[in-house]
Amino acid sequence: MEVLLKVNDSDDPNSYKDGDIIRARSLKEIRYRHAQHKCHITNFGFDSSGNRVSDPLLIKFFEKTHKYKLERLNSNDVRKTNIITGHQKIINTIPDEDGDMIHAYRFISSALKSNRHGIFRSSSGHEFWYAKTKKFQDIDVDAIWYDIETHTDFLKLDHNNSDLSETQKRYMLAMNCCYHVCEDDDHHDDTACLNCTCHCDLEECSEDFVADKSEPVTRVVDADEHINEVLHARKFQVPYWDFSSALSLDVDEIRNINEYSDARAVLAERPSAEVLTVDKVAAGIIT
Repeated sequence: MEVLLKVNDSDDPNSYKDGDIIRARSLKEIRYRHAQHKCHITNFGFDSSGNRVSDPLLIKFFEKTHKYKLERLNSNDVRKTNIITGHQKIINTIPDEDGDMIHAYRFISSALKSNRHGIFRSSSGHEFWYAKTKKFQDIDVDAIWYDIETHTDFLKLDHNNSDLSETQKRYMLAMNCCYHVCEDDDHHDDTACLNCTCHCDLEECSEDFVADKSEPVTRVVDADEHINEVLHARKFQVPYWDFSSALSLDVDEIRNINEYSDARAVLAERPSAEVLTVDKVAAGIIT
């Protein structure tokens, strides 16, 4: 998990406090974002007819990230294939029992006007394209990176951190961590675990664990209307100043907006997420 922390309190007393987790991302999400950039459709050109080139990496990326493949069979009919189940059906200008319909010529003509279109042409001469992106939790990011490593010189292990701007590194602090599974709970030491010296097995944090870390503190105003009032901008923080010695952090440098700060560690040295992150409500920092 990677967290981006607010450095120094915001001028607005109701906004972020020093150490608040502004953003949290799982390793899977970070790698997926990098994969999206590598496989972005604008990285691939067009054929002589103006269709997108059927580059094998791009096709594999679309196959792994989309639910449907659609292929024009003639002027009206389109074969719609569910990539996940393999189920196929023919759709056209007349709505079927699911309400599916398409004006193939109109759709393709309109799409081809954009330089970001995803209309390909098969060996039979008919257009095909992909529809409905899968939910993030259903996407196999490791499989996508296998394809990227097969067709390019990029390596998955070189893409474990988010790209940050200079401005972000001046006003925020990036850190990362893992879930530590200790071999000997009876002799577990939080400080040692933080420093990766207690022989833990390192696991990536779950998506639910990551999502929770950038949530605000709220109060229910109207349960029926699902209306909540935000009491504090963030529930979780990382008191990086408390870990300055253990993690070799220069707090003065981190808080100096004229300096660039980045405290992210390599995978094998990432500290414990449970030690690093603090629930401000449970700790009594906020009420």
